[in-house]
Amino acid sequence: MHKKILYILWVILFMMAVGIAAGYFSGFFQRERVVVPHIAPAALGSPPIISTHEFPFEQSRVTISIPVNRSVYDGARNADKSVTIFGNISENIWVADSYRAMVGDPTQEELYSSLTTEFRKVKTDMGLTDDEYLELMAVYAQSFRYETVTENPAKFPIETVVETSGDCDDKSLLLAGLLSHEGYRVALFSFGPESHMAVGIGSEDYRYKNTNYTFIETTNFSFVGVPTVSLDNGVLLQSDPIVIPIGEGSKIYHLGEETQFIQDMNLRSEENAKDLDQQVRDMEQDLKTRRERGVQLEQQMASLKTSGNIGGYNSLVSEHNTLVSEYNARLDKYHQIRARYEQYAIVYNYIISHEYDRKGVYEFIKKNMPA
Repeated sequence: MHKKILYILWVILFMMAVGIAAGYFSGFFQRERVVVPHIAPAALGSPPIISTHEFPFEQSRVTISIPVNRSVYDGARNADKSVTIFGNISENIWVADSYRAMVGDPTQEELYSSLTTEFRKVKTDMGLTDDEYLELMAVYAQSFRYETVTENPAKFPIETVVETSGDCDDKSLLLAGLLSHEGYRVALFSFGPESHMAVGIGSEDYRYKNTNYTFIETTNFSFVGVPTVSLDNGVLLQSDPIVIPIGEGSKIYHLGEETQFIQDMNLRSEENAKDLDQQVRDMEQDLKTRRERGVQLEQQMASLKTSGNIGGYNSLVSEHNTLVSEYNARLDKYHQIRARYEQYAIVYNYIISHEYDRKGVYEFIKKNMPA
């Protein structure tokens, strides 16, 4: 009897254990979660990496130089960048979780603190407003060499800083992390169909599509707010982005109207320069034809005069005078059109070659844009 009771108790306990285990593992496999990339710092003791980067900003050259923790950089470089998904989780969610993890990995806090310490010094030295300070950090990220390879996973911001290069997502993650660290309301724009990424900054004007953010391109110098129309490979940026808020900052960008004005003048100067360029070419051809006709007429008149045919010479004088008068009038018009063309061309070329200087470009346009 005693053995029977023990056996029954054993069976009960076994069944309870199986039930608990089944419930545990069932819950484990059914629980939806995302395993995101993270940095496991390498062995300590290595000397820091000195990251120095110089870039243009407004009318100056800025140099940012910081020590970077080598063990964190090595850990980031060797990290598994893949994302593992358990359960039925939408792409929008796991993509957002992955990028947030890479921006906000806690081992990079030292990097952000070192960078913003240097940026704040520049802000003080140059007397920058919060909007201009944002532009400074944007130009910093934009100025890194654009570099991409096929099937290259996104890099952690610390990798981008050390290597001073990256593609659209690498440089966007870095900029989003910097802006978030400094209290700006920032988001990542992920364009899946076009395999592109940009940054959004909170703004009350010049917002991108139906978002509450204005657009920041990071692959090259570009004014804050000016949206990308097409990528370097010719692909049009047409899809609506996945908007991935980063951090909990509240500061926004207030100069959207200025950058929209710059963009409008950029398009206007380009279009007018192209139109006037064709007019200039047509007028140059017309002047060449008139000049050749004038030379022929003068040679004919000289020949008639030399041969003593004064009547024939006199008969061409009126035609010659009319030709000269029309030529001079056309030449004056040509000079006016060409001068206007050159004004538009100068403005256009200045804008596209100084996209790291919003303040200076804005003033240049106001002074030099033809009415």
